[in-house]
Amino acid sequence: MHLAPLIRDLAIILGVAALVTLVFQRIRQPVVLGYIVAGIIVGPHVLPGALVADIPNIRIWAELGVIFLMFSLGLDFSFRKLAKVGLSASFTAAFEVSAMLATGTLLGKLLGWRTFDAIFLGAILAISSTTIIIKALDELGLRTRRFAEMIFGVLVVEDLVAVLVLVALSTAAVTSAFSGIAILTSAAKLVLVVGAWFLVGYFAVPRFIRYVGKTGSDEMLTIVALGLCLFLAVLSSLFSYSVALGAFIMGSILAESTESQRISDLIAPLRDLFAAIFFVSIGMLMDPVAILANLGSILLITTVYLVAKISAVTAGAILSGQTVRTAVQVGFGVAQIGEFSFIIATLGQSLRVTSEFLFPVAVAVSLITTFMTPYLIRVSHTFAVGLEGRLPLPLKDLLSRYAAWSQERRAGTLKRNAFYRLFFRWVLNGIMVTVIFIVVDEALMPWLRHGTQVGQQVTSAVGWGLAVLVSSPFLWAMLSLFRDFRFSEKEAGPRGGVLFAIRVLTGFWVGAISLKFFEARYAVLFVGVFITALFLLFYRQLEASYRWFEERFLSAFETAPKTGRTTDVLKHLAPWDAHLVRIKVHPNATIAGQRIREAALRKAHGLNIVAIQRGQRTLVAPKPDEFIFPKDELLVLGTDEQIESVRFRIEKPPGLDARYRHHISGYELKSVLLSEQSALCGRSIRETGIGERLGATIVGLERGERRMINPDSSLVLQPGDILWVVGETAHLEQLKP
Repeated sequence: MHLAPLIRDLAIILGVAALVTLVFQRIRQPVVLGYIVAGIIVGPHVLPGALVADIPNIRIWAELGVIFLMFSLGLDFSFRKLAKVGLSASFTAAFEVSAMLATGTLLGKLLGWRTFDAIFLGAILAISSTTIIIKALDELGLRTRRFAEMIFGVLVVEDLVAVLVLVALSTAAVTSAFSGIAILTSAAKLVLVVGAWFLVGYFAVPRFIRYVGKTGSDEMLTIVALGLCLFLAVLSSLFSYSVALGAFIMGSILAESTESQRISDLIAPLRDLFAAIFFVSIGMLMDPVAILANLGSILLITTVYLVAKISAVTAGAILSGQTVRTAVQVGFGVAQIGEFSFIIATLGQSLRVTSEFLFPVAVAVSLITTFMTPYLIRVSHTFAVGLEGRLPLPLKDLLSRYAAWSQERRAGTLKRNAFYRLFFRWVLNGIMVTVIFIVVDEALMPWLRHGTQVGQQVTSAVGWGLAVLVSSPFLWAMLSLFRDFRFSEKEAGPRGGVLFAIRVLTGFWVGAISLKFFEARYAVLFVGVFITALFLLFYRQLEASYRWFEERFLSAFETAPKTGRTTDVLKHLAPWDAHLVRIKVHPNATIAGQRIREAALRKAHGLNIVAIQRGQRTLVAPKPDEFIFPKDELLVLGTDEQIESVRFRIEKPPGLDARYRHHISGYELKSVLLSEQSALCGRSIRETGIGERLGATIVGLERGERRMINPDSSLVLQPGDILWVVGETAHLEQLKP
């Protein structure tokens, strides 16, 4: 029988990976390192004769691993969490990418490389590996730490910046010059496309998944969720973006669904399988010959990279308002390059502007930093605490006050927050209007031009009018969002100057996208006359339409209880030096069955229970006399150190595995035939005291031809009865017939 090479290759990969990771687990090393070592073993460069033959298909499976890992990350890290660290993460990522581009380019020139080799080296060193870093944080149990949220934000922003870097490098390679207009156009397209995905996704997907979760089985929910994930990954690829970006966005959209945790649990085995293949494929890239030929450059680049990356990220995070401790941990956490760096190196080869040695150098630096990633994350806290202790007191005080000032500045006044929220809504509505105009121009206009006999101007007017009609609720929102807003009571005019400025900007926005239909002079005329007439006549209907859409959209963000997850309703209450974390109570935890007062988490550990998720119920601000039940999910507020001091004792009590093994192996079902001399005869089951004395339970009784399951405790035992008893083997030996 013919066996496909892929099946044999998977058998070899998973078999070797299982053995190597078992060894790594025994010596308490990260499993991801075991996967990479397994890849080196089965790769084409180490052992004579390739163990793995179908490498192209293995790489396809590895790409699925990236997709499912990023999808899983999105499920756990919704867009609202990203928005929480968005400004700080964006500034940090922009700062460190700029610094690493400059550092890598300068280092390449110092090594005597050609200009394009040096530029591509800078780009390779600028982007961290999201997949590997997330896996390392997961294995180390640090995914819920405060600095981890910042790391997630930086990595997502880096992936977005990487798209712009690829555009800039492609343009430079073709034209031998960087085009600022091409980069700005690409950035605008990225914002438009990703924004449209989020808007459409949040409007439709969480509600659809909620319906599937209520009416369908686990199998149906899994298929639907994975179908949505792969759909957006494919769509992302069609727009020349990373498939990982599409998978992450779909995961973050589904994170707002009530079924998010259920989906995460269902896809976990699939994610682990494909992720293992991905990390093995990374190890297979190592070519010892190419690495030895460039060993000096590789070691120098790795050293400079680690120092520069950690320093740049730490400095960027501090400037963005993070504390020194958080900034240092973020710096150590993202000091790794990976999949995007390989894409950049491959781009240079495909465009024939870089030397052949650059790709193996990038792979070698990635492998070395991958090996070091778990250890860097482990020592980051100790290093950060030590650094804080050695800083001069004036500098430490200055940095602390700057972090507090930055936090207060981000919080801002109520008026400023209101302005930002309204402006953000204005931009979202502008994106919707733009998408509708583009869809009409790309999908409808070709049919109108070729399928009708009317003139070009009439066709353009019809298409433009249809676009305005469909987008009119969102246009109304752009024009009216700021009608009641004022920065101060002294602001002139009944509605304030902000409304006038916003309406002028809206006019420019609509006029710009109308240029796809008309010349500039006609666009101005149509925008001014047609929109004014439309909104004067139908503003009530437009307001009602927009309110309906907005309510439907915001319903995806309701703080209704999620299956297996604690509500984030109090997320905004966390101060800058503490954060909220979910802790699930294990049935064997000491606090299970205690009142909140008796558990004394605040007194003993400084933690505060701000909410309890119990099935479909959410108890917000529970009273001290509220009981903590097994499988409750607690939303606790505290610092990383306070949370970690108690978390594992609640989620995984010490000695749990040993107790389970003892109980399971020590119990048995035993039959006992009662004789005439048995002391049990003539007594009821309750009077025998078997439960109290032996810790056993009578689960069955045979009397002649009659059989009774779970007999009543008042039943009197007779000679000749056969008792079926469950209990510990040692205790059952005391039971005499």
